[in-house]
Amino acid sequence: MAAAPAISIVTSLLSDVKPAAALGPLSFCLGPMSGTMASLDASTVAIIVAAVAIGVLAQTVAGFGFALIAVPVFVAVLDVRDAIVLATLLGCVNSSVLALSNRRHVPWQTVAPMIAAAVLAMPVGLIVLLIAPSGVIRLLVGVSTAVMALALLRGLRFGDRSVHSELAVGALSGVLNTSTGINGPPVVLYLQGRELPPDDFRAALAVFFLSSNVATMFILAVSGLITVDAVVLWAASLPAVATGFVVGGQIAQRVAPAAFRGIVFCLLFASAFVAIASAISAIV
Repeated sequence: MAAAPAISIVTSLLSDVKPAAALGPLSFCLGPMSGTMASLDASTVAIIVAAVAIGVLAQTVAGFGFALIAVPVFVAVLDVRDAIVLATLLGCVNSSVLALSNRRHVPWQTVAPMIAAAVLAMPVGLIVLLIAPSGVIRLLVGVSTAVMALALLRGLRFGDRSVHSELAVGALSGVLNTSTGINGPPVVLYLQGRELPPDDFRAALAVFFLSSNVATMFILAVSGLITVDAVVLWAASLPAVATGFVVGGQIAQRVAPAAFRGIVFCLLFASAFVAIASAISAIV
């Protein structure tokens, strides 16, 4: 199979991953925790929680923006692997709620090929995460965020309406998810071009993101990359997720999403700048 070489490379690379701060290889449930909390302090937790709340709020009001806002902040203040794990854990929470509420409107004929391609391509992104220096990952996150935000701002469409396009979009999203934690824009751009009804559009995104995040979480778990720090930050961020949903829902009732989009895009570019600046300072 085409995925076999990538999987074999990942297997060899995993022998170099140090499990001292990890939960260890997992299959279907979490194993013993053996990590250190030394890397966490109050200011780091506060920054993460604030980024999560703002990202969820933006997602609730404008319909996009959580990962694009939060992940660049995560990689600026955390180990990049912890940042990807945290983004994936939080993504599972966000997308599960949306997928459950929109489950009757899923256009499976469009979504299923994208999910399959995303899962098959994920080992490639994992290789990037394992071998690339932290500064390079941070720079990749920052540049990707800026480029994708610009594409969304300009209303670009990705690909034509075909199974081949769906497979390509899914594969690109899968690579981005395991390497940067940001997988949404290619799918959003493609589905916008399909001109789906609003309910079908939301359902397609929610189910794709849920499936993608669950698969990514499994890959990260069996790779021994889930750390105690990431799990603690995830738990600490859950109230921020709830707050973002509630406050965002209130704002959405009073402010038109289109009017709020300008603020969201300012936040996206600001987050991209944070990640790029952090990468440059680390490299220099």
